[in-house]
Amino acid sequence: MPQIKTLILLFDTPLRRADLPLFRGAVIAAIPSGNLLFHNHDGKTLRYAYPLIQYKRIKGKAAIVCIGEGIRAMEELFVHADFNICIGKHPVVLKIEDIRVEETDLKPSPLPLSYHIKDWIALNEVNYRHFQSTESLVERTRLLEKILTGNILSLLKGLGIFINFRLQVVITDYTIGRPVEYKHLNMVSIDLDFSVNLSLPDYIGIGKHSSLGAGLLTRKKSNNNL
Repeated sequence: MPQIKTLILLFDTPLRRADLPLFRGAVIAAIPSGNLLFHNHDGKTLRYAYPLIQYKRIKGKAAIVCIGEGIRAMEELFVHADFNICIGKHPVVLKIEDIRVEETDLKPSPLPLSYHIKDWIALNEVNYRHFQSTESLVERTRLLEKILTGNILSLLKGLGIFINFRLQVVITDYTIGRPVEYKHLNMVSIDLDFSVNLSLPDYIGIGKHSSLGAGLLTRKKSNNNL
């Protein structure tokens, strides 16, 4: 049975959403090897696969979520890195407040499982115009469900995982959020609740910009400690 293994590091450092790129830059600067998994590029090579190290803001604090091979890469942070970093111009000593390792079995669930996604970047300029021109709430929801299904399948494919059953994604509520810029394109973020017949790990990213906190997925009604 395929699994997704995750490591969640929550630091005691308060972090603004706008400072996520600075936090990522500070962590990358602290890694002597410049491991590609920490930033998905080395100046010449781009890594287009699903990001295995993701920089998050969880309950207002800095966090890092590592997936699969990203967990082993994170050992460098503990062994070689300097935990005295600068987020922008602000010196910070990173201290771990909580740590969690999880293994999630990817098997069909007999009952739909409920999740929340925050700051999901689903709509680009083209499909946002289509979304806006569609008056039917049913059709809008179907469009988002189709995109979300594709995002989940892309996530699994990026981890080398293929499932032999059909995903049944049902969006139960959504709110159009703040405008965002992604690769020089104007987009909007979406917060939504949905269910699907698949168990997914807490705090992984779904969709575009997931390495920098977008598309933050959490299980609903779960006994999270973070």
